[in-house]
This record gives sequence, structure tokens and C-alpha cells, in this order.
Amino acid sequence: MATGLTTITDLAELRALQELHLADWPKHCVAYFWLDNYLRWLEKDPLTKYLTFYTLNGDWRRDGLFILVHRYQLFFSNLSRRKTPELLSALTLLDWSNGYKVSAIHETHHRIYKQLLAEHRLVMDREMKTIMYRLPCEQAKALQLSCPPGYHLDDVRLEHAGLINGLWSARHPGSLKLIEMLIEKNVNVGLYEEATGQLCAWCLRLQSGFLGALEVLETHQRRGLGLVVAAAIAKRIANGLEHDVTALVNLNNKAACKVFDKLEFTLLGGEHYVWSMCLAKTGGVLNWPANT
Repeated sequence: MATGLTTITDLAELRALQELHLADWPKHCVAYFWLDNYLRWLEKDPLTKYLTFYTLNGDWRRDGLFILVHRYQLFFSNLSRRKTPELLSALTLLDWSNGYKVSAIHETHHRIYKQLLAEHRLVMDREMKTIMYRLPCEQAKALQLSCPPGYHLDDVRLEHAGLINGLWSARHPGSLKLIEMLIEKNVNVGLYEEATGQLCAWCLRLQSGFLGALEVLETHQRRGLGLVVAAAIAKRIANGLEHDVTALVNLNNKAACKVFDKLEFTLLGGEHYVWSMCLAKTGGVLNWPANT
């Protein structure tokens, strides 16, 4: 039988695919949140650009296998994880010529990804291993939140995208546009100084559902502001979306670990994820226009 990538365009099918990833919750929550995020984006804007959902031979029902490509970003998953010859076949059929930023690769899928890079002589620019924290929805709703005197909480504004991108440890070619889309389309929280109106701390929700770009200006650090914005966005996600709250943290980011420990997030043992930048075959850089 011929093997080929097929696209999933029917929204009802995509929602059914998403529901498959509720099995053994929260085991497949990352894939669930990817699909949930982009289905929400499609509801707001049915003409969302550069967004494609793939599966292999149209058979997503058997193992929940899908590949999601948005701009230069690549997400992939299946339910069986270790039994993944079909996933390798599907990834091999993708066009890798322009490179990808591959996000939240589960450690059991990472071997497949590394095998693909080796077989196709693809070059990896950088890679980061992370640990996963989770706070169940009801616990997030119950978080106690107190904004310190002299500050107020509000949405992050689009005008702050450059500042956020400039301080983001995971910034990369094309990430300014990504930050703009996250500000416009996803839950976020900013902490502003009353006297000046300056944005001092912030946190965004990434497409994978994870809390991301959690940052406090250097001039305002050591005041507990990171804890405030993390608690605030966790409550917004839980109350607004009825979702658990998750975060991926770099193994060396002790400050972020302390924040999630204080908020009583649970560190999920053995749940390691990797994000990776695969360079383009031509030119050696991620080949994507930064503003599209």
C-alpha cells in the first residue's frame, strides 16, 4: 500500500483527533493543547495562514498520529509513543528544505527525531531539554493572588512584543511575529507599574499550553513579581478555559523552578521534553520571512 501524508481539514475530525488525546490524562496533554490552541485560532480566524494538519494515509483514528505545521514551527505526536515506525515515515515525508523549530518533543519521540536528522543529514542549530510542571485546573482556580502596592495586572499589549521578544531566552528568527500572535490570540498577563505605566513582568501562554516567556525586568527583580504573574495567568487559564496549567522549564532555570514550586505545581517525574532548531538544507539558517 502506498504511503503518503494526507491533510486533515475538517474541523469535526480535528476535534475528534483532539479528544483522543484525553486518554490517560495528563499523559498526552501537550498534543491535546496544541490541537486545542490552533482550533481556537481557526475559530477566531478561519483563514489563519501557513497552518496545516497532517496524518499518514488518512489514518489518525488508530493511533492519534498527527503532524502540525504552522509557519516554520513543527509539532508532532502519536498515542503509542515508542511504537513509532509510522511516525518516522510521516516525518520523513515532510519537506525539510527550509528547516523547522520543533517544539516540545517528548523524550520517547526524540529518538525518532534524531534518527530522521541523521538519515537525512539535517543539521541541528540548538536544542534544549526541559522538565514539566503541572497544576490541575481546580487547584489553579484556588490560587491566592495579591498584587503588590504600586502595580496592577492587565493584558499584555501588542506594543510590548519587541520588548518581550528581545528578552525571551528562546528567541529565534521569526519569533517576533510569534510573540505578536500569542499576545493577540492567547491568554497572557502583564504587571504594570502604577506610577510610570511601564510593563515590568509578564507571562504568555504558548501554543502547547505551556506558560512561556515568563520574565521580570532586571530593574524589578527580587520583588516576587514573577510569582504574581505566574499565579495570575494560571488563574486566567483555569477560570477562562477550564484547563490544567502546565509549564516547561529549562533544567538550569532554578528561578523558574522556585516559582512553580511555591505555587505548588507538581513536577512530573520522567516527563522530559526537548525543543530543537533544525537548519534549512540551503543556506544553513532557518529560511522563513520574519514578519509573516
